[in-house]
Amino acid sequence: MNNRELFSKLDYTLIFIVFLLFCSSIIAIQNAPDVDGSSFAKRQIMWYTIGAIAALVVILFDYERLKNLHWFFYGFGILLLLGLTAAKLGVPVPFADESKGALSWYKLPGIGSLQPSEFMKIFLTLSLSQVIVKHNETHHVKSLRDDIWLLGKIAVVAGIPFFLVLIQPDLGTALVMAAIIAALVIISGIRWRILLILFLFVLLGLGFFAFCWFQFPEVIKLLLKGHQIDRFYGWLEPEQYGNHEGYQLIRSLYTIGPGQLYGTGLDSSSVSLPEAHTDFIFAVIAGGFGFVGAAVVISLFFMLIYRMIHAAIGTHDPFGSYICTGLIGMFTFQIFENIGMTIQVMPITGITLPFLSYGGSSLLTSLMAVGLILSIQSRTRKYMF
Repeated sequence: MNNRELFSKLDYTLIFIVFLLFCSSIIAIQNAPDVDGSSFAKRQIMWYTIGAIAALVVILFDYERLKNLHWFFYGFGILLLLGLTAAKLGVPVPFADESKGALSWYKLPGIGSLQPSEFMKIFLTLSLSQVIVKHNETHHVKSLRDDIWLLGKIAVVAGIPFFLVLIQPDLGTALVMAAIIAALVIISGIRWRILLILFLFVLLGLGFFAFCWFQFPEVIKLLLKGHQIDRFYGWLEPEQYGNHEGYQLIRSLYTIGPGQLYGTGLDSSSVSLPEAHTDFIFAVIAGGFGFVGAAVVISLFFMLIYRMIHAAIGTHDPFGSYICTGLIGMFTFQIFENIGMTIQVMPITGITLPFLSYGGSSLLTSLMAVGLILSIQSRTRKYMF
């Protein structure tokens, strides 16, 4: 397929949605409180430019070659995560950088901080997709034993990066990985009886945690660290912990509340909001443009996910379909969790809002993921029958 034919098949609706999110991001970051908005907005434009170039490279690259290259990317990502783990254990690792109590970055001179766990989300999606494809090709008539064997493969491939990210500690990114794994397991062809049992185990685990939280707090102290417990208290009772763990949530609600229907204007916020340009960018938009502005942004995300689902359904290649599904799980969870944590629906986990939050690694990952979906969609062959 030549480049002219490739570009004629691109989903320009998806590209336009990303462009609208880019415009929203720059406007919101420019007017975010407590930071030099103009400086961060310029750097966000720079990262968008780099990300757009990276996405273009991904589009031009035939994704089917990743069937043979995915282990290379997966191994590279694991090595980077192992380097951060070694640094956490006291081993001197060049460029390893700790921030806010987590060793999750490499600080590169002249470039800035890069977060390997962000790129690992794509590498994990590629490897899990190929593992499922290979398994299903080998086992045409699957037995219960085959399904359990596939679950074991998925657990091993996904468990290594999940554990390495969790101990950084970076619970937010680990949860995003869990969403990718869940999305791929659901469509992997594993029997619904097994999936139902797994789902029931998850529900029982959550129920046990909630029961112990209210009835046996000493059990929770054995399961979670002190600062993690404090975060839950800050989420459930922010007014009582407004000076500490609940401070960000209270500030977020104070920013969103006055916006009402049409907003107060982006330059009129007098509320101090930490991390307004990164994790809490949605609060800035909701406060500045009100319910209408927040609804527009959420609608853009709905259309973004819809176009991705359309690409996943439209492709005839299982490998491409699995990749799209994993990335859909990634984006859907990040969007739901980030918006939810700003309005007290979900606990605060430090997850960025795709395409809107400031951040080089997260933005690069999001744009490369879109480039991968466009590559798959544009190479889908149309058949008359």
